[in-house]
Amino acid sequence: MPDVLVTLDAGTGSGRSVAFDLAGRQVASAQEPFRYTIFSDPSLPFLRGFDLDPEAFWGALARCARAVVARLPADARILGVAATSQREGCVFVDRAGEVLYAGPNLDARAAAEGMELLERIPAERLHALTGHAPPYIFPLARYLWFRKYRDARRVATLLMLNDWITYLLSGERLAEHSNAGESMLYDVSRRTWSEEILGALDIPAHILPPLAAAGARAGSVTAAAAAATGLPEGTPVFVGGADTECALLGSGVHEPGETGAVLGTTTPVQMVTAAPVIDPAGRLWTSCHVVPDRWVLESNAGDTGGAYRWLLELVYGATDAGAYAAAEAAIAGASPGERQIFCHLGPVIFSLADMSPFKPAGMLFRFPLLHVDRPIRGEVLRAYLESIAFAIRLLAVSGGMTQSPTLVRLVADTLGVPVSVAGVPESASLGCAILAAVGAGVCASTAAAVAAMASARRVDPDPRRAAECDERYRKWRGVYDLLQTWTL
Repeated sequence: MPDVLVTLDAGTGSGRSVAFDLAGRQVASAQEPFRYTIFSDPSLPFLRGFDLDPEAFWGALARCARAVVARLPADARILGVAATSQREGCVFVDRAGEVLYAGPNLDARAAAEGMELLERIPAERLHALTGHAPPYIFPLARYLWFRKYRDARRVATLLMLNDWITYLLSGERLAEHSNAGESMLYDVSRRTWSEEILGALDIPAHILPPLAAAGARAGSVTAAAAAATGLPEGTPVFVGGADTECALLGSGVHEPGETGAVLGTTTPVQMVTAAPVIDPAGRLWTSCHVVPDRWVLESNAGDTGGAYRWLLELVYGATDAGAYAAAEAAIAGASPGERQIFCHLGPVIFSLADMSPFKPAGMLFRFPLLHVDRPIRGEVLRAYLESIAFAIRLLAVSGGMTQSPTLVRLVADTLGVPVSVAGVPESASLGCAILAAVGAGVCASTAAAVAAMASARRVDPDPRRAAECDERYRKWRGVYDLLQTWTL
């Protein structure tokens, strides 16, 4: 009888369910896109609010789970289910579980409240406590917005999205540490809710649920959840974590000193530490890992997968699998001679101290390149992927964009050292399954579960390209630094 672990993964652009066997192999999967209602505030023209329809959101995830369960072998035994989600997304519910507010990580409606709270808690202190800044898109600011414009007395619980999914599965209201840290209500060094922040902003402590370790047993699938998802009633529900940290675990990055990047809509770059490390200059984030007694220090290469989708839409008029395949073919067919295009269309060198929506983007090329009678589509796309490699410069990668052979080779060549590529593109789902495997007692420890379930392939750099990559990076970085001095 094959044993499987089922995961629910609520990303920024889509939701998915994946079932894994105990060797980390994908047995079945299903995916649906998410759609948000977008609105803008004329007083903040560069920022937008995003509403999440809770019924449609849960409906998409439930249908994915039902499709996965239907595709399992008839004799499969589901040992447990766990959920992971995008960070910063959150839900406010009342005592009966009715959703009062639901918003994804994109929701910037509370930017003004984020600026106002800095009058009560200085930015330096907020970063020292939470490891995060600035506060504009975090649940802390959204709660203050809700209190200003809605009836905050009705809010019984603030749940991050992965914890809300756990609640919908099991009926239990809990908070897992890695995503609790994305609320900006959490003391990242002490691994507990911050009494100082709650007191300074007069936020009632009772709206924050009890904290639970990733992989802990939350409860069991309820009758209502079973009816929605097709999961058997009584199936153990385990606590999942934030998608970035789950993806890190799914690519085998869990020991101090190990570093990984999750190549997705954005590209978080995280290094595992044995103790909390707070950047005194306030440029980097600090979070809890999903692994006990581990933290992560985080940079981010910015809008990578999102900008690439935009570029493919511009070039091919589509963003489906065919467009991605066509892009790889165009890059493979590009001229092998001197490369004359530099892209600055999304990837950035991360610094919290220098974030601005007014920075320019663009593409540079040697005139009259666009009048030369040769195909340049592949050169443009390659230059974009190269800019991601330049913004990352690290050793282990995972996430959906690792399905691009060109990007993986560029990362290895840019670094000049071997790169470890996660064997499963859905590494956040696999990391969540690894947590459930430990919780279910299938594996004695996180390390044992990683050894049994996580796999990777090695991509070696081409030493013949070292000088070219260094020179390309030098030029790209020079233009990048110049663009940082401009505003639009």
